[in-house]
Amino acid sequence: MRTVFGFGALILSLALFGAGPALAQESDQESVANPDAKCVKCHSRGLKKKLEDGTTMSLKVDVDTFATSVHQVIGCTGCHRDVAKGKHPSREPIASARAYSLKHNQTCSQCHAAKSRDYEDSIHAQLVAAGSDEAPLCSDCHSAHAIQPQQTYQPTTGEPCSNCHSDIFTAYEGSVHGYAYIQGDWFRGAGVRAPICADCHSAHDISAVASVGFLVDTCMSCHDEARAAHEQWLPNAPMHLQSVGCAACHSPDAGLRVNLQFWDQAAEAPIGPGEKYAELREELATIADSDDELSSLELWRLIRLTRSLGGSESDIVLLGRLEVAHGMDAHRLQDSSQATRACENCHESESRAFETVTVSITRPDGRRERFDADSAVLSSVISVDSISGFYAPGGTRIKLLDYLLVLAALGGLAVPVAHIALGKIVRRRSKKH
Repeated sequence: MRTVFGFGALILSLALFGAGPALAQESDQESVANPDAKCVKCHSRGLKKKLEDGTTMSLKVDVDTFATSVHQVIGCTGCHRDVAKGKHPSREPIASARAYSLKHNQTCSQCHAAKSRDYEDSIHAQLVAAGSDEAPLCSDCHSAHAIQPQQTYQPTTGEPCSNCHSDIFTAYEGSVHGYAYIQGDWFRGAGVRAPICADCHSAHDISAVASVGFLVDTCMSCHDEARAAHEQWLPNAPMHLQSVGCAACHSPDAGLRVNLQFWDQAAEAPIGPGEKYAELREELATIADSDDELSSLELWRLIRLTRSLGGSESDIVLLGRLEVAHGMDAHRLQDSSQATRACENCHESESRAFETVTVSITRPDGRRERFDADSAVLSSVISVDSISGFYAPGGTRIKLLDYLLVLAALGGLAVPVAHIALGKIVRRRSKKH
C-alpha cells in the first residue's frame, strides 16, 4: 500500500514539475501576442503620479473603453514610444497635466501630419502659442484613450465643441439649423445634411472671424441660391450682401452694431497684426484705457497714422459692416420667413441699427479686438474720408452734406433762372430803345 502511494506521489510530482515550464511558456506567449496586457496589468488600477505643480495625475486607463478606441490596434507603445524595458516606470518629472498633453500633441502629429498642420494654422493653436491654458489640445477634443471613429463626433449634444462653447451650442439648438439637425434634416430634403459646428467652422483649421467676408462666404457655400433670391426683391442686393452680415437679418431679435475694421484695400485683407502697426495698437489701447469712446476726430487721426505706417503701397480704410452685437446671435438663425425685410429698420433717421459702433483691429492670434466708438462718427462730416466705405442712405446721414446738397441744387436752379430772367430784362430794355 505504501509502495503504491509513493509511486503515485512520484508521478504527480513529475507532472507538476513538467507543467510549470509549460504554464510559464504559455504566459510568455500571451504577453508577446498581446503586449498591452503588461501595461493594463498595472494601469487598470488606481495609479497616480505627483506632478511638479503640486497636483496629482491619474494613470488609470479604462480597459473596456480603450478596447473600443480606434487606437486599440496600435497598442500602448504606438503613442508611448518613450516607454522602454528597463526605463519604466519613468522617474522623469512632469511639470503639469497641461505640459504632458502639450508634449503628446507632437506625438499625434507623427501619424496625423496633415491634420496637425491644419491645427497649427487654427485659432486654437494660436491661443496655445500665446500661452492660453484653456485652448484645446488634441486630447481635449479626442480624449486620450477613448478615441472614437469620425462619425462619432456628430452627436446632437454638440460634443466636443459644446464642452467649451456650451452657450453657443444652446443658441444653435434653437436655430433653424439646430432644429433641422435634431429632427432629421427636414428642411433641405434627402441627401442634404443640416450643418453642425465643423461644417461652418471646420474641424481642425478653425479660423478666427477676422475676415470681413468670412461669414457671408461660409453661408453662401450651402445657400448658393441666396444671391439670386435676394436680387429678386432687395434693391442693390450685392451691396447689401457685402456690407450686412447674414445674421443681422436672419436673427431678427439680435442686437446690432456697426463694426468698422481697419482694412488694406491694396492687399484686400485686414491690416496685419505684426510690428508694422504696433503704434496703432498702442494708440487704440491708450484710448480704451481712458474709458472714452472714439470720437470722429480721433478716428480721423488714427486713419492718418495707419496710412503713414502702411506706406505708399497700402490703401487703408475703415471697412464698415452691420452685424450682430453678440456671437451667440450669429448662431440663432431663423427660417427665412422670419427674416427682417423692412427697409426702415436701417434706412431712417436714428435707426437702432446704428446706435452701437465699434472699431476693430486684428490681434496677433487672429481674432478681432474691438474698441467702442461714438455713434456720431457715422454722421460726422469729419468721417467723410474715414468711413467712406460704409453709408446707409437715410440711416447715416451727414447733415452738413445734406445742406450743401440743397445749396448746390438751389444754386444749380438759380443759374438758368437768373439767365432767363436777365435775358428777358435785356430784351425789354432793347425794345424800349
